[in-house]
Amino acid sequence: MRMAWKAAAAGLIFASLAAQAHEYKAGDLTIEHPWARPTAGPNMLGAAYMTLKNGGKEAETLESASSPDAEMVMIHQNIQGANGVMEMRHVEGGITVPPGGTVALQPGGYHIMLMGLKHNLEEGQRIPLKLTFAHAGNVDVEVKVEKKPEAASSMHEH
Repeated sequence: MRMAWKAAAAGLIFASLAAQAHEYKAGDLTIEHPWARPTAGPNMLGAAYMTLKNGGKEAETLESASSPDAEMVMIHQNIQGANGVMEMRHVEGGITVPPGGTVALQPGGYHIMLMGLKHNLEEGQRIPLKLTFAHAGNVDVEVKVEKKPEAASSMHEH
């Protein structure tokens, strides 16, 4: 009886973790756990994060993104400016993922900026995002709105 209870508990934990993680595949490209933080108030800005993995033999480039929930979507990167202050910059030419490589879009680094949001992002929501890649083409994903995803719990935030 005790062993059955442990097995059931382990199954529930695994199912819970599987429900939290979500990924998308397009050829050799894997997009892992697209997520965004909740937003509030009149500042209608948000950011989407995810991990891009290229299992192919050619580089892949995330060229652009769009969402019906935002007026404008751009690829940005936080960098340290000459004066030592962090600055957000538009990434010209997109984000290249080398063959066999991984690029993390995460707080304090690369991210997809959602500008002119048509509504606040609320925890538990999923918003549509279309990612456009040089080789894989358009990939539709859902961005899960959550305070801090399990996959990002060990990331350093600014």
